[in-house]
Amino acid sequence: METINGTIDRINFAQNGFLIAKLETGHIILGNCTEATIGQEYEFRGQWTDHPKFGRQFKFDHYRAILPQDLDGIRRYIVRARWVGPVIARKIVKEFGEDALAVLKNDPERVMETISGITLARAQEISQTLKNQEKNEAATIELESMLGGQHLPKTTIPSLITKYGHDAPAQVRQNPYGLIEDVRGIGFPTADRVAMALKYEKDSIERRMAASLYALQDAAESRGHTWLPGDKFAERVGKLISLAPGEDAILTLLKEKKVEAVGTFGVALADLARDETDVAGLVRMLLCSGAGPIDLMSLGGPVIDLKGLAPDQQESFRLCMANPVFILTGAPGTGKTYTLRRIIEQFTTWNFNIALAAPTGKAAKRMSEMIDRPASTIHRLLGPEPYQEGTETKFSFHYGVGAHLPFDLVVIDEFSMVDVSLAASLFRAIAPGTRVLIVGDHYQLPSVGPGAVLRDLLAAGLPSYELTEIKRNTGDIVKACHAIKDGRPAIPSPTLEPEAGYNLRHIEESDPVRIQQIIREIFCERMHPRGYDPVWDVQVLSPMNERTLLSCLHMNEMLQGALNIHPPIKGTPFRIGDKVLQRKNESIDDEFVVNGDLGTVLEISDSDIFVMFRYPDRKVRIKRKDHHITLAYCITIHKLQGSESPVIIFPVHSSFGGFFSRELLYTGISRAKDICITIGEWSAVEAAGQRATSARRITRLTELLKG
Repeated sequence: METINGTIDRINFAQNGFLIAKLETGHIILGNCTEATIGQEYEFRGQWTDHPKFGRQFKFDHYRAILPQDLDGIRRYIVRARWVGPVIARKIVKEFGEDALAVLKNDPERVMETISGITLARAQEISQTLKNQEKNEAATIELESMLGGQHLPKTTIPSLITKYGHDAPAQVRQNPYGLIEDVRGIGFPTADRVAMALKYEKDSIERRMAASLYALQDAAESRGHTWLPGDKFAERVGKLISLAPGEDAILTLLKEKKVEAVGTFGVALADLARDETDVAGLVRMLLCSGAGPIDLMSLGGPVIDLKGLAPDQQESFRLCMANPVFILTGAPGTGKTYTLRRIIEQFTTWNFNIALAAPTGKAAKRMSEMIDRPASTIHRLLGPEPYQEGTETKFSFHYGVGAHLPFDLVVIDEFSMVDVSLAASLFRAIAPGTRVLIVGDHYQLPSVGPGAVLRDLLAAGLPSYELTEIKRNTGDIVKACHAIKDGRPAIPSPTLEPEAGYNLRHIEESDPVRIQQIIREIFCERMHPRGYDPVWDVQVLSPMNERTLLSCLHMNEMLQGALNIHPPIKGTPFRIGDKVLQRKNESIDDEFVVNGDLGTVLEISDSDIFVMFRYPDRKVRIKRKDHHITLAYCITIHKLQGSESPVIIFPVHSSFGGFFSRELLYTGISRAKDICITIGEWSAVEAAGQRATSARRITRLTELLKG
């Protein structure tokens, strides 16, 4: 081990806690360092290496900040403190010389008496800031030593310092599993790796509790389960730590109200258990709240002539009037939207105060266009209100148990997308006596979030009606959807003539590289002559995020290069003009942005990305290093669920494997409004059509509704 001292002159690279920098001496240093400061002198311990391309470099394993000794260094150091600008810093250094740091930290009264413009309160604050700064620098370096090489998110150490200050190293040593809650992006496997590196006890109760929570969270996020039976729960925990959860760990989690017992042996995350219980109780309350059958003549005003409706539409109309909570379902082309419009027209003649909502902005816009009435997202209907929790901005809803929505009828479209937590928030906000009309297609994929609310409501026997007769000649897309849901083979169009109903075209190709080339050609050469905007009227869908050349990751790289003429920008995957998608519900710049919202990149600065989101239009400023956006030329089928696009391009290939299911195929094709083009292996389409979703979600809602 060698030791060198040097002041950082330029930072060449700093990402994920790894630093490459140039010292004022000209030497290049590299190693784990989260918070390097240009102009600060450090001591580095490590060894010299010779890189074949970059030459001689010093690779360090440890470092420490050196408090400045010369007057210029002292002046630059104290400017970090609040109330000390360049002018005040020069006065302090001129007055106290080399003793400036000691005086500032230990004798605020002397600073107040000597330096004009510094009150005693400010002098005391400067003193505390410099003391904390010194302690926090030592804590940062200690954390670097503890956590270096663990490949943690780059925000880990700053987040810990912000929350715990100089006590952060002790907090991590005491319970490394606290990293899961303290730092966004750290899950159990990463925290467990840190714990094992710190020689933490393998059978500690903290480890078993953390593994238990992670097993339930992973089951919810990756599989959609709202609870787990005891044997499946123990199996998942055992795969993580090769240990049983243990009665003491479960009892502690129950006492801390982080989990709830389900039946005799089951276990659920407390939030999900409460959400399912609330949905069941609130729906049963609405069913019994007095908003009973409507006498079509009793309210006065005209009654809509049902002769314009098909027999099954008339029956669904009557059932809707007869039940305070009613579910209208049906596959594409069966007349759900037309039936819904006629139902809403009838309630409008009776002067009902009506709210229309859908899970996403695009679905709400489509609903508004179809019904010719304003519609919003469910989140906006409930009134999101941001609040700060540590360094993270979260949100709650204005409307809820204590403040009900002021409507007589609430209509929710695309309900298959609604997970149990959003459903709970919605039903908490609906007042007793309010009528609820749920519209959805239960053949589509279940919600991205946990639960299977639409499926469970139907299974519980809630008043519902499924429209099955195709009402409009929308061509081969609708025919294919009905064939797929019934387990029959879909048949593509012989040619692409949407006006004649030939709107489902297939191009056979087995080579993934060639499939990419064909998609690129369709975007760049075929869509614009047909009157479609290649970026906003055409959407590529893929079942997979990253794996295979036909995943969203690789398709986006290809399409960005083909469609975006703006040059790449160093340090970010985005370019000005990119089509992007939001992946998390959050409040940004006082604007609420929903998971699934689409937008355009307007500007990229050194620290921010400015995005104009659609439906409704909102311009927000997003941090370049802390965001939840991704390129959206190609998105997963889940992300377009509840919305539609004039043209859908859909790569289909055997490389998708067993993951490519009937529900994915059905949902993807049904998103096309005018044209759907599949490119790849039609045998993969046929196989997916026979492959139902492999894992049914484990939920309790049906059982709770049945009492």
